[in-house]
Amino acid sequence: MAGLHVFSLNCHGVNDGIIKYLKEASDMFDIILLQETWLSNKTSVQLEKISSGLSVVHCSAMETKLQSDYMRGRPFGGTAVLYKNNVAYSCTPVTTNSSGCCAVKFSFKHCNDVIVVSVYMPCLNVIFVYCLKAVRTQLYMYIQYI
Repeated sequence: MAGLHVFSLNCHGVNDGIIKYLKEASDMFDIILLQETWLSNKTSVQLEKISSGLSVVHCSAMETKLQSDYMRGRPFGGTAVLYKNNVAYSCTPVTTNSSGCCAVKFSFKHCNDVIVVSVYMPCLNVIFVYCLKAVRTQLYMYIQYI
């Protein structure tokens, strides 16, 4: 691993313009971290349009809201990790149990594994602290079992 080129973007919703922008960025970066995709599990397939050379791990924040009777308000949340298929020897999604973060473990042949996390934490103090503690707990639990 000579070096990973990582790019992070708060999408404020994935649309055709964001998809086009990410297509261009995917040529320059090994890993792309997205926040506020505003996608459900069903609509996250839009991210697969970016490049056939990318794998996508997406965590929706919309599922509970969509299971209610009807959608009120605007979409929200959602994080993703997009990575080139050849970026590492092995790439494994990490279960976070949080809609506020999405993680992938990258294993390399001749150096240490790396866990990359895309995190979205709203700036409201209580929610921010809650999200931060949830991410810390999930990563700590994951690291204990590898």
